[in-house]
Amino acid sequence: MTPLSVLRTRPLFARLWLGALVSGLGDNLSWLALTWFVLERTERGAAVGALLLCFALPAVVTGPLWGRALDRWQPGPLMLLDTLARAVLIGLIPLLDTLDILQWWMVLVIAALMGALAPATGVGVCLLIPALLADEELEPGNAAYGLTGQIPTVFGPALAGLLVAAWGAPRALLVDALTFLFMAGVLLGLPRLPRGHHTASRPQANIRQGWSPVVWAVLGLTTLFSFVYGPLEAALPVLARESLGTGAQGYGALWSALGVGMVVGTFLVGTLGRAFPVSLVLVGIMALWGLVVMGLPLACGVGPALAVMFAGGVIWGPYTALETTLLQRSVPTGRHGRLFGLRAMLLGPAAPLGTALGGLLLLGLSAGWVIALSGLGCLLGAFLALPWLRRGELGAGAEPVG
Repeated sequence: MTPLSVLRTRPLFARLWLGALVSGLGDNLSWLALTWFVLERTERGAAVGALLLCFALPAVVTGPLWGRALDRWQPGPLMLLDTLARAVLIGLIPLLDTLDILQWWMVLVIAALMGALAPATGVGVCLLIPALLADEELEPGNAAYGLTGQIPTVFGPALAGLLVAAWGAPRALLVDALTFLFMAGVLLGLPRLPRGHHTASRPQANIRQGWSPVVWAVLGLTTLFSFVYGPLEAALPVLARESLGTGAQGYGALWSALGVGMVVGTFLVGTLGRAFPVSLVLVGIMALWGLVVMGLPLACGVGPALAVMFAGGVIWGPYTALETTLLQRSVPTGRHGRLFGLRAMLLGPAAPLGTALGGLLLLGLSAGWVIALSGLGCLLGAFLALPWLRRGELGAGAEPVG
């Protein structure tokens, strides 16, 4: 079974997938437009890190709260509340800019409010997918859903570069507001899940009080991966402008190359999950990503840099689908909200904290050195985490996904 076959045979899942794809395109556009806007206004990579922290830190508090709420109530209405509220919030930025009253602190407040709301949809999807699909469809289903975050990185950055150049960053955010409204319409069309859906028949973890060792091991690895990846986000726009000599469009093309590679890599999920233990695959992805990123500062122009980003995308592509499926199968579905709420709490600030660290490093190091250190951190972190993750998987009796 492949991601495409799940989309063909599961119309409700396909509807959710389409809404997430459109919303993901808007999120990608918004992320690039705002980071470029901040860099132009402040001339400091540290300011990009501060903005991303405002988006991410509220999830430390709201992620577990949303998770508990989603375990108790229907996911659809809570996700609808999130998408409508974020449509209004992101739409405030171009409105305030048009009125010529947009201030830096206003952008930070809006970013923090959006970050507080975002776990509702991020966690809610992790509950909906097991409810809409059979257990044997989880792996290709998660891979298919992963494409909703990867395909937008192919088109979103290039589109964002064009819109930012033509309209300016604040007005380009209107497109993101429209994509939130589209997702809201999709959620309105989804049926309510039957009562007791969280007890649907599927393999359950044998440890029902607390999380099993494999859950903690996987959450730890993914959090570490996100953190050591973070400095790349702060340094890449600086590298694009100062070392590669390109502007917003070239910067967007770099992220597009990563997105193309991730789409290609996603279709390797089934093969990797069947051929190797999942823990080994996850650690291998992190290590190989680090090696590739360390080569990015050596790129002598935009073309080689695009090739490096594409290779990194192929390597990274399968990670989230394999990790999510392993977590879903390791915990009873009635506790998925708490599990993925905890995951949102950990991952929400991880990459932005890494990005903030990257911004601080940029005060004394070149962008190339910051990126190289990010890659080295991934490589070393993978080797340090491997024994811990393998012990956790063996201790929990977890089997490879696939």
